[in-house]
Amino acid sequence: MVDRHGVRPDPEAVEAVLIRKAPRTDTQLMSFPGFANYYREFIKGYADKVYPMQKLMRNTGKKFEWNEEAQTAFENIKRELCEAPVLGMPTEKVIYVLDTDASVVTISGILHPEQE
Repeated sequence: MVDRHGVRPDPEAVEAVLIRKAPRTDTQLMSFPGFANYYREFIKGYADKVYPMQKLMRNTGKKFEWNEEAQTAFENIKRELCEAPVLGMPTEKVIYVLDTDASVVTISGILHPEQE
């Protein structure tokens, strides 16, 4: 959702996250991080937080086993998405910073404003 205040998650999507139950199958396990990934910009350190669930997805062919670490990650991601900050909109009155990184095979850059 975009308005004059900034960007925030769709309230209907947040509601869908609130009522979502912990995964009980491999398919359900794969769908939650896929859904949450769409909103990853609202969750600081998303990759680290979803990692316990991603570890379980690597157990292909093994019996599905939901554990406490994955449950904690699941609950934390749900909570943080529901408490997501409003992301600010660009303005002409702020200074923009270009962060870059490069290696032998790739180059990347992120342009972001300095703001509260």
